[in-house]
Amino acid sequence: MAVRPSVAAGFRLAVRLHRLVAGVWLAWVAIFVPALVFVQAAAGPHRANLPAGGLEAGEDLLVFVEVMRPVAIPLAVALVFACCLLIAWCVLWHAGVAHWWLNPDTDEAHLVPILGHGLPVWWRFVRLTLFALVLQVVGAVSPWLPLFADVEQRFLLPLLIFGSVLTVVATVLVWLAAFRGGWLLAEPGRRSAVLAWVRGLGVAVRQPLRSLLPMLVWAVPGLALLVLPLLYDGPEAGLFLPAAWLLAAFCMVALYMSYAPPKPQPPKSVSPLEPPTAPYVTTRIPTLLRDE
Repeated sequence: MAVRPSVAAGFRLAVRLHRLVAGVWLAWVAIFVPALVFVQAAAGPHRANLPAGGLEAGEDLLVFVEVMRPVAIPLAVALVFACCLLIAWCVLWHAGVAHWWLNPDTDEAHLVPILGHGLPVWWRFVRLTLFALVLQVVGAVSPWLPLFADVEQRFLLPLLIFGSVLTVVATVLVWLAAFRGGWLLAEPGRRSAVLAWVRGLGVAVRQPLRSLLPMLVWAVPGLALLVLPLLYDGPEAGLFLPAAWLLAAFCMVALYMSYAPPKPQPPKSVSPLEPPTAPYVTTRIPTLLRDE
């Protein structure tokens, strides 16, 4: 039977997994904050020489591009490396928490044991993630291919609307199937990442509203909390970023745990001193000897 996602269960489990939330947050900070500090240090002296009245709309972006041009290549390499580290870390904690949760003998939600459960099956979840990323690229690019052909002006706006809607739908379906397929892949005996994704897609299609609700409740604010600090340049920006990313980490853990099945119960040990649950059954064996 398909598991019913629960936003409330995701919230409760994210609170229980507060150490994992802190670990996700610390990894984000350790990976991306050095790059942000480098950008601020490179652009700071040039921003001090800007006019007091500010720049017109769009000119600040041109100034930023011009300032960062000398370090564009090393910065791009650093960002690509940071993104690879982020994907590897996300795969590890997703695999770890899924196997930790489905193991009936685990109880304490410590970070190191959770990550330890993910190391033996890390490569399976990498295959699932890479398969989802490939489908994401195909789903995001395919709707816009007709725009590269000669299109009449009257068809341009409908194609833009159709492409935008199709891209959003493809993105949601791809990652719904990945989230639900991750829990299927963590079950004993599952090895194929592609089959797990396909089964996850089937479950998501059979439960569209229940599968979509955690995405709306947790993924949308989580992504907003990740992006907004990068665009905010007001007072207390240094405190706003870690606080917003901490809330975003909570949202991401709650999102994944919203699709978790019920935790299996450990088998009950039977003591030899306990009375049996079923009555004794005696069998009379006939004998060939008869009393003389």
